[in-house]
Amino acid sequence: MLHGFTGSPESVARVAFPGSRAPILGGHLGEPPSADFWSEVARLAALAPDATRLFGYSLGGRLVLGLLARFPRRFVHAVVVSAHPGLCSEALRAERRIEDQRWIDVLQRHGVERFVADWERQPLWHTQRRLPVSVLAAKRRERLAHTASGLAGSLRSVGLGQMPDLRPALAKTTCVVDLLVGADDPPYVALATELCTILPQGRLRVADAAGHDLLLERPDFCSAHLKQGLEL
Repeated sequence: MLHGFTGSPESVARVAFPGSRAPILGGHLGEPPSADFWSEVARLAALAPDATRLFGYSLGGRLVLGLLARFPRRFVHAVVVSAHPGLCSEALRAERRIEDQRWIDVLQRHGVERFVADWERQPLWHTQRRLPVSVLAAKRRERLAHTASGLAGSLRSVGLGQMPDLRPALAKTTCVVDLLVGADDPPYVALATELCTILPQGRLRVADAAGHDLLLERPDFCSAHLKQGLEL
């Protein structure tokens, strides 16, 4: 059960089943950042037994895709929520690294509080205005628990600009992969639709009236598809 960027095991606890394991991703809550994307995939792979099931949201979903790309026959089911399979060219990755560097600069110059305030103003989160204030406050506390150096290290090592294009390798994945997205998150609906044409057993699952963070907006939807995976 892999959380997203600025998240924690608390993020996935609301949808986890008994016996689930939720490691802390590199750069979060004192876990040192890995050297690069594949190093983090290798670290997580060492924690996961064979024939296990995977769940990942956003950054965690990208790392689940990395696990599937590196070990195409090892896992029995995966739920991937609002995740990118990697940018298609080095030019696009270079552009993204510039964008990520701007966030790193905010972290280094102004600290976590300013970073979180700016991060939460992104259009990506606009659908969360429907949620109770108490839910959003709890999410903010989760984000503020991190350090500036840790989050900067995460962006440097496993940010989207550092991630390879996984599409060719994902075509060899043998397990069922449920791709969950919110209907009000069009870019990720498009990415999940594309992944369904690449993954031999990819299944698109769209949650109505929801945006990017389905863990926050539709935990019931995530839990339902995890439960279905237990029956495979």
